[in-house]
Amino acid sequence: MSFESSDGASVFAAMRPRKGQMLTRAVIATYSLDMVALLGLVLALGGDDEADFASSPLGLVKAFEQVRGKLVVMHQLGRISAPRAHRSILPLLDTMLHAVATDERTASWHPKIMLARYAGDGGHEWRFWIGSRNLTGSTDLEAGLLLVSGNGRGTKTIADVHDLAAELLAGSLQEGELAELRAAKWSAPAGVTVRRLLWRRPGEEKPFLDEWDGRRPERIRALSPFIDRTGIGAILGLISGPMTLMTTRESMSSCGPLGRVEYRTAAAPDPEAEVRVEDQQEEAAGDFSDRPTIGVHAKVLMTTRGQKAEMMLGSANLTRRGLRGPNAEAVVLLDITDPAVSGPLAGFIDQGVQLSAERPDEEREMRLRIERELDHAIYALLERPMALQLDSAGLRLSIDGGIDDLLATATVSAASFGASERQVPWPPKASEVVLLERPPPLEEQSSLVILMASSVSDPAVQRSWVQRVELPGLDEERRDRALLARYVGVSRFRAWLRSLLDGYDATGGERWTDDAANRGNGTSLPISQFEHFALENMLASWARDPLRFEARLKGVTAMLDNIEETFGALQEADERSAALRELGEVRPFIAAVTLAIGQEPA
Repeated sequence: MSFESSDGASVFAAMRPRKGQMLTRAVIATYSLDMVALLGLVLALGGDDEADFASSPLGLVKAFEQVRGKLVVMHQLGRISAPRAHRSILPLLDTMLHAVATDERTASWHPKIMLARYAGDGGHEWRFWIGSRNLTGSTDLEAGLLLVSGNGRGTKTIADVHDLAAELLAGSLQEGELAELRAAKWSAPAGVTVRRLLWRRPGEEKPFLDEWDGRRPERIRALSPFIDRTGIGAILGLISGPMTLMTTRESMSSCGPLGRVEYRTAAAPDPEAEVRVEDQQEEAAGDFSDRPTIGVHAKVLMTTRGQKAEMMLGSANLTRRGLRGPNAEAVVLLDITDPAVSGPLAGFIDQGVQLSAERPDEEREMRLRIERELDHAIYALLERPMALQLDSAGLRLSIDGGIDDLLATATVSAASFGASERQVPWPPKASEVVLLERPPPLEEQSSLVILMASSVSDPAVQRSWVQRVELPGLDEERRDRALLARYVGVSRFRAWLRSLLDGYDATGGERWTDDAANRGNGTSLPISQFEHFALENMLASWARDPLRFEARLKGVTAMLDNIEETFGALQEADERSAALRELGEVRPFIAAVTLAIGQEPA
């Protein structure tokens, strides 16, 4: 654990399974979410390569299969950003999303947590990360702590990890997993001792500062992009000594001067930034660390006396809602004995440019007022039940009671996730809109919709977001197979099949973002490239690990019907014929493998 500027760490790398490990469960809590960042996390948790976004096409397929049914991402309702790229593959992620429906006018779902379990030859391992980072493409300066379970020297029981998982992440873990967390011992970074974990559910009032009551440190230092007079006043009321606070110019100006507080400046953060996949592939950085930081998004409160420090870090801004409630938050309280940990943070804050109060920017204040009005209309929209209906007449989105009362403030439009260019305006006196006039093919069906709201008074002020809406009748597992079949395509079919059966990736030199034009000419690759795709090789693979091979074989058999349906729907006649011919050759081969290992034919 270090706050040296040269010691940036990738959260994705910290959570990636080690060699010989496999993810069995992961629960993520985030306020905002970029779906491409979520895809990067899937590549990290389920893939083999160190460079998440540089994964091969079949590496992506394998990663998704490894993570399917094991990952849950809890996010604030209405805070999934609408990505502009890779939308053909992103519907695979819709089953991983769990929106927490709170009214942000009064309380937000704001914790940032990653909790994951891994199985391997050495038994199971848990990792717990807590900090300030959202699951987005942000390059802001963040702060977090990673704990790893084990039985080595220096590990200790931290009951709060179990209690936080059971309460804040309720319903995401099984009883057996919670029992493991209760018994787990954890290792923390050198020089750092975990004193407490504190958390709060949406709507609760629970102060995080009581642990500091009566402390008399020599100095207080803090980082927080958002502050208010109530939050800073609560700190000053409990902790004596001078305070150096790094925040944004806008937050300082709105809060104004406060006794004992010396302000330092930091650039405003951009915590909901989109992921630029091309940058990640060039640098193979995995967690957006190749680009310079934009601003400071860390939330840290630290007191020092001599060589010792006490620190609170996590998701809570130094505001009333962050420090006391009713926002849902999670923070960790630390005792730090190593100056190499606390010293760089103190130096970073102290060396910031000193701030003084500024006159309010009237133009900015006006824009903020319009943004708040639009946000209030969006919050009112999110409160209303939505439903999707798919039938022969197409795809329709309905909202209970319509939205006539909101149209005076905002214009609203909606689009199917797979046809985002077709934004349908929501007309007055309507309770539903037709997103698609004919049903999409199976591989394009999704419970995701894209919504956009624009201010009536200033149409330039707008916000778009992705929302998951239940789609009755959607067979998500069958859709996933059809989508993967389309993504793999005819040119990679045999390579994909072989990767399932013996783990060999024939697309290792490609990137998962390569489009169809870079994958071949739409016909099957020559069989000579797959001379090892033979019965004797498959049986050798089975002999090495019969249970794993048989599980893979069942997966292949289950997918063949979906692949046949997908290939049969191809528009180009020659490509369709080539695809079905490939499939016709493969089915007898799979039947022969099944018979040879003594399984019953599907």
